[in-house]
Amino acid sequence: MATSSSSASSASPLASSSQGPLDSARGRASASLGFEAPPAHLALAQVHYLVRHGERTPVRTRLTNSNPAIPARWNFCHAGRQFATAVSDLTPTEGAHRLPAGPWQKKGEEQWSGTMRVAKGTESTKRDTPVPGEEGECLLGELTDLGRASTFQLGAALRALYIDQLQLLPSRLSPQDAEAVYFRSTNMSRTIESCQSLIRGLLPQTREKEDAFTPTILVRNGTDENLLPNTFGCARLRVLDGQFAAFAASQHASHLATFDAAVAPHCDGTLPRVDGHPRLNGIVDTIRAAQAHALPVPKVFERPDVVEAFETAVVDEWFTGYKAQDEALRKQYRRLAMGRLLGDLQGRMQSKAEKGEQEKLKLALYSAHDTSLAGLLSTLDVFEQRWPSFTASVGIELWRDTRASAQPSLLSFLGLGRSTTQHYVRMRYGDSTLRLPACAGKGQHLDGKPEFCTLEAFGEAVEALRHEGGKTWEEECEEGRGAKSSK
Repeated sequence: MATSSSSASSASPLASSSQGPLDSARGRASASLGFEAPPAHLALAQVHYLVRHGERTPVRTRLTNSNPAIPARWNFCHAGRQFATAVSDLTPTEGAHRLPAGPWQKKGEEQWSGTMRVAKGTESTKRDTPVPGEEGECLLGELTDLGRASTFQLGAALRALYIDQLQLLPSRLSPQDAEAVYFRSTNMSRTIESCQSLIRGLLPQTREKEDAFTPTILVRNGTDENLLPNTFGCARLRVLDGQFAAFAASQHASHLATFDAAVAPHCDGTLPRVDGHPRLNGIVDTIRAAQAHALPVPKVFERPDVVEAFETAVVDEWFTGYKAQDEALRKQYRRLAMGRLLGDLQGRMQSKAEKGEQEKLKLALYSAHDTSLAGLLSTLDVFEQRWPSFTASVGIELWRDTRASAQPSLLSFLGLGRSTTQHYVRMRYGDSTLRLPACAGKGQHLDGKPEFCTLEAFGEAVEALRHEGGKTWEEECEEGRGAKSSK
């Protein structure tokens, strides 16, 4: 058994966890989701929720020699150890489904899909010798039991509001409702598992083994992903991202140096720097993960001046590109990082506004990352420069003005004005209702309710991100790519 200095263990980490007070600047929502009833003439048409994955372990082992030490092994992953996995078989079994024939198969050969119960464990090494992991031990960056619980609770809160209270969806979904919901995740275990827990909280009918409705979670290849700033698939964004990170490192170095004496002893002598080793963002991430699971951390990392300086530096490292002083660079960074996602969101809401009930989609969940939420908020100029918490969320609601739809203006009939302002977009970050600068002008929001942005004004803000010369995302991304390998 590992000692307390190297292992974090709890039979029920949920019982001892402490999230602390909700911080509106970090996007963690309460059970009410901060919902405020709209004017009576507005009817809910569609909802989108972008959610950061739940609590996880650090993505790397750090600060194991600090005082107190951050554990190298975290035993907070009990829930995901027993599960059924999809398998292929050459003979049919009960409940199996025949797979379409592949070109590799000989005539008459058949292949079947089924499920198999398996258990998952961990293994590490010590002096090149395999060492079995402890019960419930987590991998690096793995969603913990606490992360599964917090995303489940958010899913339950979404159900309580949008299904039970506002009746956007029927209380029980059938196969005919498949197009009414949209579930998507990035291709990482912690986001996929967070999405599963969100759905479980949203749709308790999934507890029933024989339920007719099977939710589908959509995942894209890494090169196509737009739920986060895709530096993997976009060379130009990768170049810009590196340049802004280097700029942040130089800007914050002198101030961070004032904390060297207090912090370095906890980091094996490494000085706290944006571009240090470990990088400052890694130190902050490790501390945040430990605090989320109620693990003790060195007192210096709880000092307000240290928290403020470190968070400011790390936020600048990751997100300063969104507020670059050079307008062309700022616009390009926003376009390449978040333009496609905003385009998708705007397109789905526009389709609902134009087609009404012919557009089936009513509720969409996107399981993503801290950089997803901060990027979206930064692009819309409503980010408060505070790192998003685990299970932070951005809600985007589309509302239909029942009066406007019944009585279009004369100018609209004559084609002399905007076609309609009968749909409005309202956004929430955690419990905080947002007022978008792009919708602040007269006629760009519901009279007396600046948080209700006209769909037209929201669309104009998204359209403003498009490349002036009509380049696609793929074409503009190629600007930063070097010579291609011959391999």
